[in-house]
Amino acid sequence: MGNLVGLIKYVVDMWNTFHFDTVKRKNYFVQLSYPNYTETNQILVYDESNSTVFHSHSNASNVLIAYLPFNAYAKSGVVKGPLVYGHFGRTEDFQALDKLNVEVNGSIVLIRYGRIHPGNKVKHAEQAGAVGVILYCDPAEYTDGTDGVEGTWWLPSWGVQLSHVRYNLVGDPGTPDYTAVHSASYDKTVSDLYPSIPVYPIMYSDADKLMSLIDKTVPVPRHWNGKLKSKYYAGVKRGQTDYQHLVEMTVTNAPEKRNITNVIASLRGKIEPDRFVIVGSHIDSWTQGIVDSGTGFSILMDLARTFSDQVMAGWRPRRTIIFAFWDASKYGHIGSYEWVQEYEQQLSAGAVAYINLDSVIRGSYSFSADSSPLLYDVIYNAAMTVKCVDPDFQSTTVYEMWKNRFPSDVFHDRPKINGLAGDSDQSPFSYHVGVPSMSVSYTYDTNRYPNLPTYPVYSTLDDTLDYLETFIDTNFTRHIAVNQILADIVLQLADSALLPFNITNYIHIIHLGQASLLTYENEFRKAEINLASLNHEIDFFINSTREFQSSFNRTNSNEHQLHSRNEKLLRLTRAFVVPVGLPEQPQYRNILVAPHAENLNEETVFPGIVSGVIHGRKGNWNILKDQVAILTITFKRASSVLNDDIYTKV
Repeated sequence: MGNLVGLIKYVVDMWNTFHFDTVKRKNYFVQLSYPNYTETNQILVYDESNSTVFHSHSNASNVLIAYLPFNAYAKSGVVKGPLVYGHFGRTEDFQALDKLNVEVNGSIVLIRYGRIHPGNKVKHAEQAGAVGVILYCDPAEYTDGTDGVEGTWWLPSWGVQLSHVRYNLVGDPGTPDYTAVHSASYDKTVSDLYPSIPVYPIMYSDADKLMSLIDKTVPVPRHWNGKLKSKYYAGVKRGQTDYQHLVEMTVTNAPEKRNITNVIASLRGKIEPDRFVIVGSHIDSWTQGIVDSGTGFSILMDLARTFSDQVMAGWRPRRTIIFAFWDASKYGHIGSYEWVQEYEQQLSAGAVAYINLDSVIRGSYSFSADSSPLLYDVIYNAAMTVKCVDPDFQSTTVYEMWKNRFPSDVFHDRPKINGLAGDSDQSPFSYHVGVPSMSVSYTYDTNRYPNLPTYPVYSTLDDTLDYLETFIDTNFTRHIAVNQILADIVLQLADSALLPFNITNYIHIIHLGQASLLTYENEFRKAEINLASLNHEIDFFINSTREFQSSFNRTNSNEHQLHSRNEKLLRLTRAFVVPVGLPEQPQYRNILVAPHAENLNEETVFPGIVSGVIHGRKGNWNILKDQVAILTITFKRASSVLNDDIYTKV
C-alpha cells in the first residue's frame, strides 16, 4: 500500500471533497513492533563440528530489505537448541509429541501456518517449554502439491508470510483497559499479552532444508506429513544429548511507541442520528497488500463516494452512516479497538451494525459471508438484488450462485454463512460491545481447498496488483458485484424503518451450543454441575424469539411502536454482553459467541463454557461452574428484553 502516511492524507483530502457531515482523524499512541534493519533476524544451523550448514533467506532475492520478514511482538534474543517439528502447533499436537517422547523443552519448534492463529501456536509452544518458534507455510496447504507453482495463484517457494503473534488482543498492549492517548499511563507489565520467546517466519524452501536436518529418531504420525520434499520427522527424544544439528535463532525486533491514525467520516441521519451503521476497512498492510487491504480500501472508497453523491442529490439516511479506515489492524486490530474503547458508551447504546471489509476480493469462485445471526437475512436479500458475474451463472443472481456453490447445512435452500473470525476489525464491535457484525467477500473454492487458511499469498511480497488482476479479478467485475451488494446492505440497515433483523436466526447458533454441551457430559459430571436451569432458560429464550419475530412481522407500526421494537432489538444484541468478560480474555464480553480460548481465528458458541472445560481438565472446575451460572442468567436476561417482564406478568 506504499507510504501509509501519504495514503491517510489522500483519504482525508478526498473525503473532504465528498458531501460528508464530518471527516476526522483519530490519533492514538500505541505500542507497535518492528524488525531491525541493520541487525537482521536470521536462523543458522550448525553441525557437530560447529560448521554452518544452513543460513535462512529473508525473501526471494535476499536483498529487498524494505520487506524484512518478522513476527510482530516476538521477543528479541538469541536462542539455540535442537529442532522439533510441531505440526500446526495445536494443543493436541503438543500432546502427541509428549506421547512420542519428543523433547520440546529447550527445543526450537518448526510449526506450519494454518488451522489456528499464529499467536496460539506460539503460546502452546512456550507453555511446552520451547525456547523459540519458526513458522512456515507448508505446500500441502498453500500450493496444489505440484512442482512449478511459481507464476500461478499458489504461493511460490520463496514466499514468507508475516503476522503478529500476540496472545491477547486488547487493542494497544500497553493500555489494555483504556484508550491509548498520549497522556495515558503505559503499562509495562502486560507480559502475558505476547511471547517471551523469539519467533521468526521463513519460506517453505528454507523449511524444506530445516526438515532435512531434523533428528530422524522419531517418525511423525502419518497425518502430520505435508508436501515438503524432505521426509518429515518429529525431532529429538526426551533425554537425548547427542545432537547432529543445533539451530540458532536471532530475532532483533524492536518495540516502538508510534502514532496511528484512523480516518472517520459520517453522514448524519435525519430521523435517528444517534443510531449508527458503521462500514470499516483496515488501511495498513504488511507488504504491498493489494488483496489485503487494497480490495477493501477500493470498495470502501467507492461506497463512500456513492452515498455522498446521494446526499448531494437530496437524499439523507434515516440513521447515521459512518465510514472508517482503521490503522494498525495487522498488529491485532489496534485502530478499531481503540476507537471502540473511546466511543464505547455511544456504540453500546446506538450502533446498529458493523460491516467489515477485509481481503474482500480474495478469490474468483463465489460470494461468501461471515456474520452475526441477526444479519443473515440482510445479506441474503442484498445478494438477491445483484446480477451474477460468473460465466456459469450470468442469467441469475449472486444469491443463486452462492447458494449453489456454498449451500447451507443448517437452513434449507439457503447459502451458507460462516461465523466471524476473531482477529479482524469486527472483533471489538461484536465481542466487546455486542454490535451485530458481518464480513463479506468473493472467495476461492473452500470446499476444494478446505485446509487453505486464506488466499495463498496472504501477507507476502506476492500480494500485488498483477496477482489480483491475473488470478482473481481481471476486469474488476467481482469488485463491482460486491460493492453493489454492500450498498444494498448499508441501505437496508440505515434506511429501513424497522430494523431488518431476524432474531430467530439465533436458534441455530444456540443449537450448536447445545450440541457442544453434550460433548462435555463427563466434564459436567466431574464438576457436579446440573444443566437443568440452563436448558430451561435456553428453551424459554428460543420460544421468546419465535413469538417476538412473529409479532414483529405482522404488526403495522406507527413511529412510536417502530422505535420501541427497534430498541428491543438493539438491547437484545447487548443482552449477551457481560462486563467481566471471558476467563483470561476480558476483552471478549460476548457470552454467546467469541473467539475460542485456544484459537483466536475460530468463533465458538458458549465460549465461557469452552474456557471452563479447558480449565477444568487442568484441575480447576470453579471457572466452569461460574460460566454455567453466568450463561443461565444471560439467557434469562435476553428473554426479559423480548418479553418486557420488568413490568408485565410474563
